[in-house]
Amino acid sequence: MDFDYDLVIVGAGVAGALTAWQVKTARPEARVLILDAGDNPVTSIQRARFVDSYQLSPTKGVPSPYAALPNNALGVAASSDGVGDPVTMNRYYVENGPDLFKSGFQRMTGGSTWAWRGNCPRFLESDFRLGSRYGRGVDWPFDYAELEPFYVRAEAELGVSGNGTEWAPYTPRSAEFPMPGIAPSYGDERVRAALHGIAPIDGVRVTPITTPQARNSEDYQGRVACQGHSSCLPICPSGAKYDAGHHLRRADKLGVELRTASVVTRLIRRQGGTPIVAFKDWNTADRIEQRVTARQVVLALNAVETPKLWLVSGLDNTSDQVGRNLMDHPTEEVVGLFPEPLFPFRGPQTILGIEDFRDGPFRRNNGAFRLTVGNDGWGRTESPEAAVDRLLWDGAGGRILRTGSELQQAVNHRVTRMLRFSYATEQLPNPANRVTLSDERDSLDQPRPKLSYQLDDYSRRALAYGHSVARRLWQHIESTIGAEEVGPLQPSLAYKGSGHVIGTMRMGTERFTSVVDEAGQSHDHPGVWVVGASVFPTGGTANPTLTLAAVTLRTADRVAAAL
Repeated sequence: MDFDYDLVIVGAGVAGALTAWQVKTARPEARVLILDAGDNPVTSIQRARFVDSYQLSPTKGVPSPYAALPNNALGVAASSDGVGDPVTMNRYYVENGPDLFKSGFQRMTGGSTWAWRGNCPRFLESDFRLGSRYGRGVDWPFDYAELEPFYVRAEAELGVSGNGTEWAPYTPRSAEFPMPGIAPSYGDERVRAALHGIAPIDGVRVTPITTPQARNSEDYQGRVACQGHSSCLPICPSGAKYDAGHHLRRADKLGVELRTASVVTRLIRRQGGTPIVAFKDWNTADRIEQRVTARQVVLALNAVETPKLWLVSGLDNTSDQVGRNLMDHPTEEVVGLFPEPLFPFRGPQTILGIEDFRDGPFRRNNGAFRLTVGNDGWGRTESPEAAVDRLLWDGAGGRILRTGSELQQAVNHRVTRMLRFSYATEQLPNPANRVTLSDERDSLDQPRPKLSYQLDDYSRRALAYGHSVARRLWQHIESTIGAEEVGPLQPSLAYKGSGHVIGTMRMGTERFTSVVDEAGQSHDHPGVWVVGASVFPTGGTANPTLTLAAVTLRTADRVAAAL
């Protein structure tokens, strides 16, 4: 058969962009096509337009820079701030409950890396062996040592800043970070000093350290150093933070073809060969189905869209794992007013983290978690805009409270002292948490994804324990130097989404228990590969993007070898 392309990649987010660049680098002669549903450039001009949209928007949430994009206006992405508004989450998802899945994504060229925070800690060694070590979840088909060289490559490609000496007790490294860690803010240093004398919590020593970030601390690979705008999520004005456009531009220079506004509608089975890829260009009037053939196909969509496409296509599902084990990192925060000004919002939204509760024997009973020290005031609990409103206006009484210099002084006294400790918790894979097809169709006439989702007791205990630790951090500050308005004082077991859409296309060695093999190739359909966080057997305790990138580079090597 004469193929149109050697490789077709579905999706131009970080996984698709890395795959295209790596395969084309290894195999310059290969004909590579990326099909992406977005239709935005990945240029500095487009970035400036996003920044303008963000500045002019009356709200400053994740969707605001991108709301005007035609593909987002079509309502074909679950774009949200993770706060769990059921109306927002059901504009694209069909939420089947019993709990609400609160994390969405950006359907645009470059994917959600336009709007991510950029935090890039590695998984711990134990995260790959949760089943054998703690009797929870399952083990990955390879261990940390196998993935470590790919972590090094991923850190170099994404441009991760970090301090190796701080991380030596947590994750063994064979190479230093590409550049030094982001310098802590003034507020970070004051918080670190306040926590310096804290006693161990449940026998665990608390040590705030610099979070590795795909954000330049110095000029790197054509991207400038971080300028401290503090709007990393939803948009980095300078481009210091990595986004997938970086590798899309590099892939373009190598000759990779990118077709935007192209929604892949199905994979058409072909006897004894790689499926045909069918897609529709939503910029055309008739949106007629087009088809391309390839020797190999890589699905680089997220953990909602990949199983949706698989199920729409009616591909084999021997393991019955397609769409199952949907995970996130449920998160919450404990906030308060520090006794002195911290002057937040200068620098990235978070620089310091507490990694000491990511592992321990307690994982047999409840999930682990990462803690972050916020440099963005009260985060989702109260924005500066909301702080001004509460100081200006008495809603119950319908009267103005303050104006002029009195209001200015009150805002200064409050906002400059805001601090949060957030905790993002581990969630076990649960086959009942899944993506299936609903009977409802989106504006592109594709089935909307139906999500069934529930937090189990393991995750709820993790949220309770995370609150307990964050509350004890505040208790130490209260008892030593003072604090105000600390809360919540008790765990509510409410949660927010982290934007970490994980699972649904499990990787493993056995075709009866997993969808793809340890290299990312389908057990049922040779020639079809899956990259992205959807292949993760477990969610671990770290932001998934760095591990996603490392696993993708590992798979890309195998794809290149198969061409």
